[in-house]
Amino acid sequence: MLARIATLVAAAGLLGACAAPVMEGASVAKDQVIYDENIDKAKAGDAEAQYKVGEALCCNLIGAGKKAGLYDTKKAVQWLCASAAQGYGPASYKVGKVYAGDVVDGVRLMRRAAAGIVGTAENPPVAYAWLRQAEAKKVDGARDRAQSLWQDMNPAQRSQAKALVESPKPLPCEWDKVIGAEAAPDA
Repeated sequence: MLARIATLVAAAGLLGACAAPVMEGASVAKDQVIYDENIDKAKAGDAEAQYKVGEALCCNLIGAGKKAGLYDTKKAVQWLCASAAQGYGPASYKVGKVYAGDVVDGVRLMRRAAAGIVGTAENPPVAYAWLRQAEAKKVDGARDRAQSLWQDMNPAQRSQAKALVESPKPLPCEWDKVIGAEAAPDA
């Protein structure tokens, strides 16, 4: 009986490993369609379309900031920032998640595994400020994510985050200003 259970678990693992590339391929195809359907409206300044393009391009894990096929973190953040600057709450939330290092959404097994191995670039104080902005716009999940991030920050990061939230200046958004040009060389 124990041998049969072990065989079933091993088979399930193999099937999962085979399914992961198929599922990732479907996600890439879906993201390409979303990009194609929204890029013209995004270029024309439509905040929701800019958000959708940013979401479709987000986010590669092969050297944060570099391009990997369709995925281009720096370009994604540019579109998300343009949308957030127009007050589109979901874009503020996504920018916060990106700078918190939470760049993989949905069932993307291969990308989640890569994130665990490679890691992601992050700036918790800036992420927190963007999440608080999303919370002010009533974006679901923003408050909980901001609180969780706050708990993980050290006192210096909390001080910086508080200063960003309270500042009348626009929040830093562009990748090279938040993460640094050396962390994200051009692709």
